Amino acid sequence: MRKFVLAGICLVAAPLAFLPQVVAQDAAADEAAQLADLMDAGEGLYQDNCAACHGPGGEGVVGPNLHGNEVVQSRSSLGAQILWGYPVHGMPPFAANLDDEEIAAIATFVRNSWGNDYGLVTAEQVARYRERGEAAG
Repeated sequence: MRKFVLAGICLVAAPLAFLPQVVAQDAAADEAAQLADLMDAGEGLYQDNCAACHGPGGEGVVGPNLHGNEVVQSRSSLGAQILWGYPVHGMPPFAANLDDEEIAAIATFVRNSWGNDYGLVTAEQVARYRERGEAAG
């Protein structure tokens, strides 16, 4: 009887040992899908709202170059600048014109284009930046 019970425990416990790996793989797949969706949406939004100043390829025109830009590396700094602008340097705010998902899409597109590889920005993160209020600058 003990052998059967121990074998039964081993059979039940063995699949559970792989559960954290499965959860991590699912989370990575979800993040990759979310990144792809935000990149797709962000490209058009960037061209419509940002390219006139930052260039269609992020090279900078009136606004700064976005390739490897320190602000682009920071989710919160980039999110705040898109929301509230940077009036001292002529960047308009987009908080009134774009929702959290749209700002997340633009930020994600900028953070992962033209050689940048800084990860996604979620609408939930943008909502938190919006709640904090206007950024200095």
